[in-house]
Amino acid sequence: MEKKIDFRSTEMNEVVKEVREMRMKISEECGHDLNRLLAYYQEVEKEMRKSGKYKFHDPEPPAEKPAPTESTRDEAAD
Repeated sequence: MEKKIDFRSTEMNEVVKEVREMRMKISEECGHDLNRLLAYYQEVEKEMRKSGKYKFHDPEPPAEKPAPTESTRDEAAD
């Protein structure tokens, strides 16, 4: 039987609070600069990938869109 998580529990609220505090600390260290934050998290990701300790799901590249075909509105479809 799977244990259900009560997201409104005091324990969960403490976890959320801790995560928010860490995010704020990291943001402060980056001067609340979005580009520096992005670079920071990209570096963390690179190090985590190198460690081999974590699994990552890489999204598949977007499929190429077919080239648009010219159509004229004056022509009727067959």
